[in-house]
Amino acid sequence: MLFQILLILFAAFAIIRTFKQYREQKVSVYWSFVWSLFWLVVIFVAISPQTTDILAEKLGVERGADLLVYTAVVILAYATYRILMRIEKQNADITSMTRKVAILEAKKKEQDVSQ
Repeated sequence: MLFQILLILFAAFAIIRTFKQYREQKVSVYWSFVWSLFWLVVIFVAISPQTTDILAEKLGVERGADLLVYTAVVILAYATYRILMRIEKQNADITSMTRKVAILEAKKKEQDVSQ
């Protein structure tokens, strides 16, 4: 029971933070909606954990808690992959821009020297 209360309090805190970040225009409407919906689902599952057992049974998983863990691991692995791909693209973009700036600076210095 204590864990459920703490989970609900944390989810409520997260929803408040999400709205605050939306007001400060740090997060878009889309992401504020997605995160708020996620935390509302967390609250619902904390209040009524047996609903995960029903869903797990329909999906062929023995327990609802197992379903949540499996789902979380898959989502976190995919999110990590997407973040890695974004970082790799940014690194490539930074390298490309750095090279272009270096070439432009070298040309500029060459023109200054020849004048």
